[in-house]
Amino acid sequence: MSDMMTGTPSTTPPGGAEGQAHFTAALLQASLNARKVAAMVSLAWDGPQVWAFACSLGLGEDPKRVEALGGALALAAGAEACRIARDAGRLIIEIPKPPADRKPLRAKRLEELPPPSATAVAIGLATGGRVQWLDLADPNTPHLLIAGTTGSGKSVALHWLLYRLCRQNDPAALRFVMLDPKRGELAPFAHVPHLLHPVASAPLEMASLLSWATSELDRRLDTGRRGPRLVIVAEELADLAKTSPEAMAAVARIAQVGRGLNVHIIGVTQQPGARSLGDALANFPARLLGRVASATLTYGAAGKGKTEAHNLLGKGDMLLIRNDGVTRLQVPLIDGRQYGQLPRAVQVASLAEELPAVAYVADLRRDPRGGQGRRELGAEDYAAITRDLEAGASPDNLKAAYSIGYERARRLWENYHGENEA
Repeated sequence: MSDMMTGTPSTTPPGGAEGQAHFTAALLQASLNARKVAAMVSLAWDGPQVWAFACSLGLGEDPKRVEALGGALALAAGAEACRIARDAGRLIIEIPKPPADRKPLRAKRLEELPPPSATAVAIGLATGGRVQWLDLADPNTPHLLIAGTTGSGKSVALHWLLYRLCRQNDPAALRFVMLDPKRGELAPFAHVPHLLHPVASAPLEMASLLSWATSELDRRLDTGRRGPRLVIVAEELADLAKTSPEAMAAVARIAQVGRGLNVHIIGVTQQPGARSLGDALANFPARLLGRVASATLTYGAAGKGKTEAHNLLGKGDMLLIRNDGVTRLQVPLIDGRQYGQLPRAVQVASLAEELPAVAYVADLRRDPRGGQGRRELGAEDYAAITRDLEAGASPDNLKAAYSIGYERARRLWENYHGENEA
């Protein structure tokens, strides 16, 4: 019996990308009809990596019926996954394009848009083609956590965000402190004039910069000064938590207090759960989430259910999660043309004279149980211990010179030398 006589769409799609999209819409429509769901399916958006189909439900139809059919709809469309979202009284069925038809979103498309403010960045195109803006000056999004597995697009998203902030802001108005334990992820920004200090990779130096940042919070609280706007950029927060546990307490405080003082954090991690990020996680009101490894990790990564982050496609296909909801978007691909437009400083500024002594930061890792011979050390003591360690002092030398316990002296020595070896 012919397809025309049965009313069933042909199993052979018509030629061309547009024909393929409309054929997929017909398959989704037939699948819902077969399950006696009264609905009308039509192509709403032909995106870089996904098709979005509007699903208008018949009177009295429960949207949960369609939401429960995600697997069946994906199978009908011949796709590996299907994500169903609610939008303005209708359902949006998101179907991945065949791999050969997927393409990146070029940065030029968003770069031509005038930003509503210097701190607002067009972070991507949402399903349907709407531009999504992210503004660090917005009290609802003062800090951002970018997360996802390798290949999800988190580094591309971070680079695009930093590139636009550099291009839209004068260094006198916005400054960066960058922490890069991976040693190289932030290399394209190593010479921008917005840096307050060279990009840091060594654990004690990163902890020292975060300690300085908490002191800067106190200075702003005491003086009422709110400028310049300061952005702390931390690559792989989970690694930072392992190598410098004391640093995460500083991250948590900056996230808690920084909003009203124009101090912001942009953090990046593959492991965005409370187990790896601790108290700091709750203070990131905005998350840009790429694909996660499995469905079981989705809730912890997103902070809420039913996001289906494990079904994202990677390569910049991400979810922007804010208090007002979840938006799927495509982050633009930054390339050599954008990197070439970054401003460059002849010499990057340095906070070296303002940072706490390395020995002070190392001593934050001391045994909290204390012990015999324990005493308080002042800033001059830590500066002197740092000089002694640089000159080759042993734990016994430190114990004798500063009247501290041997275990504490040994920890100072080990932390200092472990830092230098790193």
